[in-house]
Amino acid sequence: MQRDIGTLARHPLGAAEFSSFYLLQHGSGSGGAAGGGTNDPWWSYSCHGGSSGASVAAGAGELELQAAGAATAAARDDDRRARRQASNREGQLDVLSSRVAELRAANARLAVELNRVAAARARAAREGARLREEARALRERLDAAEAQRAAARGKEAGDEEAGTPTGTN
Repeated sequence: MQRDIGTLARHPLGAAEFSSFYLLQHGSGSGGAAGGGTNDPWWSYSCHGGSSGASVAAGAGELELQAAGAATAAARDDDRRARRQASNREGQLDVLSSRVAELRAANARLAVELNRVAAARARAAREGARLREEARALRERLDAAEAQRAAARGKEAGDEEAGTPTGTN
């Protein structure tokens, strides 16, 4: 039927005349040869201005054409909608793919930065441990030096108390 409607639109007789012929030939009109029961297509052919059966058939044909046109328009709209939805999905997929690439690049940059900061922290921890050890060693040396100085002062103070003159005999 769809193919026949397409043929109808391109027929040299024109849509209205061809629809009269088509509908009468296929038994869709009232009156005429198709309603009479014969199968001879030339017997049932009628153009505009023919019998009243042809006029009714032409009206029915126009209704069929309108219905077919509406169905075709609806199918076109559905096709357009489906293409638009597919295009939108492809666009969203492209946007999301780009976003994934951006996030992966950012993740890689952050991983490099994290490794750099972790290495710097490890260096700082080693330097802190070295400085604490150096401070401990310096405190020990200072304590030892202060102990020697106190011992030297104590020896000098003990010698003075004993009353031994230091130089004149």
